[in-house]
Amino acid sequence: MLEANRHQNIDILSYSEVVEVNGYIGNFKVKVKRYPRFVLESKCTGCGACTDACPIYVSNYFDEHLSARKCIDIAFAQAVPALYDIVRESCVECFGCVEACEEDAIDFSQQEEIVELDVGTIIVATGWDLYQGPDYGYGTYDNVITQIQLERIIAPNGPTYGHLKRPSDGKRPKRILFINCVGSRDVSKNPWCSVVCCNLSLKNSKLVKSEYPDSEIICTYIDMRCAGKDYEEYYRRSRNAGIIFLKGLVGKIEEDPLTKNLIVQFEPVGTDAVVSMEFHMVVLSSASLPSEGTVQIARVLNMEKSPDGFLKEYHARLDPIATKVPGIFICGSAQGQKEIDKTVSQAKGAASSAGIPMGKGEYTMELIRATPLDERCAKCYKCIESCPYSAISVNEAGNLVVDLIKCRGCGTCAAICPSKAIELTYFRDDQYMALIDELLPIVE
Repeated sequence: MLEANRHQNIDILSYSEVVEVNGYIGNFKVKVKRYPRFVLESKCTGCGACTDACPIYVSNYFDEHLSARKCIDIAFAQAVPALYDIVRESCVECFGCVEACEEDAIDFSQQEEIVELDVGTIIVATGWDLYQGPDYGYGTYDNVITQIQLERIIAPNGPTYGHLKRPSDGKRPKRILFINCVGSRDVSKNPWCSVVCCNLSLKNSKLVKSEYPDSEIICTYIDMRCAGKDYEEYYRRSRNAGIIFLKGLVGKIEEDPLTKNLIVQFEPVGTDAVVSMEFHMVVLSSASLPSEGTVQIARVLNMEKSPDGFLKEYHARLDPIATKVPGIFICGSAQGQKEIDKTVSQAKGAASSAGIPMGKGEYTMELIRATPLDERCAKCYKCIESCPYSAISVNEAGNLVVDLIKCRGCGTCAAICPSKAIELTYFRDDQYMALIDELLPIVE
């Protein structure tokens, strides 16, 4: 991030949101809403005096709400750019930060602003969100946490400075249960596999075991899906390290109100017995979901989404980077669940694909496009409903208009039109008839 921020050709618009995109490849008009930080970027030196003076604490979203931060602070220690912002809805306007700032960088009069950009190509990389349903007492029992929360706990810059402590009392949990496939591979919730959960549970359980060898760790699973280079070996090393893997689903979890320990019942596959065990902490490997930003950007860019809610690629196997809109590319978890190595590969592919037309300075397309015939049109507008590229619209006179850039010449509109009022350029009916007459002449 630091290298990107220092690059002369890269501008980072943090704390911003894309609200409107118009145009076409090579000529996109983008409107970006920049939210006020109430701190002047040109004056702030990052000294932190404002944070020290602020008396108000708010929940720290970077630490997955396991700690608190000041009402005015930077997002996290390595944030790029390292700019402070004020959580305005929690600020009591004591103006202690104003008095402490020697550079007069605090400005409570800042408003939202719209920045207009001219861009040639667009890459969407909106990431993913974590499933946070009520499964297994999450959100009710203090010591039921997610893998992301565990990662923040054992991180050196986390809320406990890397020391494993459970949220309820700050004590070190000795007996820990990992539950895989929470919220995923379930047709009533999310039917897909989140891909990374198995390897994530291996990594974090092994980190805990290496730091605290006396820990008792059990991992329950439906199937251990550790496909990929060296992943199976890593799974075997985890088993050899003393981590116990049990195939089966957890049925019920109850909390001891006095000790805050968790009583877990589950039935291991291959047995008829229901096992009941007590754990100090339960870690959920929750499903990955399309991020809120993915949903928003799909609406702004008029992009299709696949049934699972992720952005739809041009072709799932042959072209997983391009989209139905020329000049817009996707990568990472915006397109679907994937591991880090595949994310990096797709990101490089997207950057290369977006750079090719920009480097050439031109984009060539074959204009096999739909052409409406107004005199035949019955105004049923089935073509508009069926167009997968949203390329057909109606003008003020009520006639069909085809966007030559959005239209890809797929022929769906021509096939569905009951009045034969729309045809493809180069593939008109009279052309086909002439071709057939030439190939199959009538002999008298």
